[in-house]
Amino acid sequence: MKKSLAFIILLFQVTIILSQSKIYIAPHYMTADELLRVDEIGKNFVETSPPTGEVRNIAEFEQMEGVLITYDGSFGIPLSAIAEMSQDCKVTTIVSGSGQQTTVTNLFNSNGVNISNCNFLYSTIDSWWARDYSPWYIAIDNQEVAIVDFPYNRPRPNDDEIPKKMATFLGETWYGMDVINTGGNYMCDGYGIAAQTDLVLDEENQTEAQIKVKMENYLGITNYYVRPDPLDDYIKHIDCWGKFLDVDKIIITQVPTSDYRYADYEAAAAFFAETNCSFGYPYQVIRVQAADFDASDTNPYTNSLILNNKVFVPQTGSSFDDEAITVYELAMPGYEIIGVYSNAWYSTDALHCRTYGIADREMLYIKHYPLFDVVDSEQGYSINAEVYSYAGNEIATGYPKLFYSIDNGLTYEEIVMQNIITKSGIYQAVIPEQPEGTEILYYIQATDNVEKTAYNPYVGEADPHNFTAGETSSVDITEENIRVDYFNIYPNPCIDLFFVWIEVEIETEMQLSVYNISGSLIYSENLEIIKGDNLKKIEVSDLSSGIYTVKLQSEKSTLIKKLIVR
Repeated sequence: MKKSLAFIILLFQVTIILSQSKIYIAPHYMTADELLRVDEIGKNFVETSPPTGEVRNIAEFEQMEGVLITYDGSFGIPLSAIAEMSQDCKVTTIVSGSGQQTTVTNLFNSNGVNISNCNFLYSTIDSWWARDYSPWYIAIDNQEVAIVDFPYNRPRPNDDEIPKKMATFLGETWYGMDVINTGGNYMCDGYGIAAQTDLVLDEENQTEAQIKVKMENYLGITNYYVRPDPLDDYIKHIDCWGKFLDVDKIIITQVPTSDYRYADYEAAAAFFAETNCSFGYPYQVIRVQAADFDASDTNPYTNSLILNNKVFVPQTGSSFDDEAITVYELAMPGYEIIGVYSNAWYSTDALHCRTYGIADREMLYIKHYPLFDVVDSEQGYSINAEVYSYAGNEIATGYPKLFYSIDNGLTYEEIVMQNIITKSGIYQAVIPEQPEGTEILYYIQATDNVEKTAYNPYVGEADPHNFTAGETSSVDITEENIRVDYFNIYPNPCIDLFFVWIEVEIETEMQLSVYNISGSLIYSENLEIIKGDNLKKIEVSDLSSGIYTVKLQSEKSTLIKKLIVR
């Protein structure tokens, strides 16, 4: 009964908007006519072969070169928000043709929009819900940005064609993944995790296992979470109640105990609080208050847009608006939090639904699995990172840099990271040993030769990685017949494989062994070590997540490193 009432209220609200603007756009829900045409969804979709190479699904909170919006007599979002977006990135507006482009240009010029940062995609549309039908962006082998399309879960052929037109517009490769879907019901972290509600199972005839295979093949998703929907409404979109703010942070709506959905929302929050993020520790779950189900002031605060270093948060005039802004400010230090008021935001449809970030095709990308918790030291703390320019630019001399602090961020020491494999994107720096119990903050900065800069974490010093120094120990790395100048393993933590790097002054033989946390030997190999640099790749895709010991041993000495497998 409550669900039906919500649907009627939403229908009434959308009718008011349409009558006020004197235009017609398809509503967020399916119309009676569309419900009779659901068999058309995906009917003519052509699936391509998946991308070849290493595929990475780009997250919303990564660098964007632009934002996609639509115009059909109205934008669906305030012009003031468009003006703010245009100050930092390209605004791409879908218009029907040159006539609408002129109209939009005049509107932009008279409302403070930076017109030099605007371009236009000509296309007929059925609705302004760009989030739902726009493509998903992937990076292939950390070199090429491409588009993954899917059958849109509405029988709206004009909207469903937008991904192909975007691929042509941007000059990107188009891949078709045959899984009925919608962008409002999808979020990813850029490291192989994605989450959706079980709407995807309601609408797709394939099994969850079959869908997971496609998610991995086309998007590089290795941990795929399909969750129950606590909102209990027709839309079942995850952005109505949850959103990844970073690799290790998620914001989830909180309702009062009097709300009949309270237990469902708490279960959603508990799932992520008990689940490890891609970095290997549980998510930090941030809660944002919403009104009761029957309250007139619906609060779609998770339906926000992250656009580079700005976060646009919908505001409804509710008494919870200021609190929501504060929650975002505390959760996302280093970002500018911007409230966007409209009387047309709803709990099932707000700012996030009507905008979509366009991934930066010239992104400077830093991949790094951070140290966390307590880290023991033998000879300092190794920080490994992969740095790639998607534009193919050279990394600037003296970069990337590691910045670390042992005084709670009051001052930072700087270390230039070394390229530890010639002509590769893998870099390393070592933070010196610190007394046990010292809290260490750190971040990485990279700059390329055209002065594009990136940080890891994404806002650098404002929200650094941190860990605590554990016990220290000395390791004898010299003996009569061999001196090991360098021994390390990376990436550490690792997922599917790691490399052992050994540098010696003379040829010798050594044994490489890997032990699990119980001390059982799980891998062993005799190595012929040549003078100079030696590199050995070890596959660990069949190992369970956990802590392992890597031992390098000669007749008279033993070198030991800890390895974390995610």
